[in-house]
Amino acid sequence: MNITGRKERAARKLLARIRKKYKKKTGEFISVDEFCEFTSLKKESVTEFLNN
Repeated sequence: MNITGRKERAARKLLARIRKKYKKKTGEFISVDEFCEFTSLKKESVTEFLNN
């Protein structure tokens, strides 16, 4: 399961778009802050999801 509710392929495309925005190479990690800024999700919600 993922926090966006998207299927795996769509979630991978989302990560690729985030990497492109932050000028990261394929395979580089994105931070929680970058993910939250891009998706407009609250950091508290994301960290809670990751900790469960």
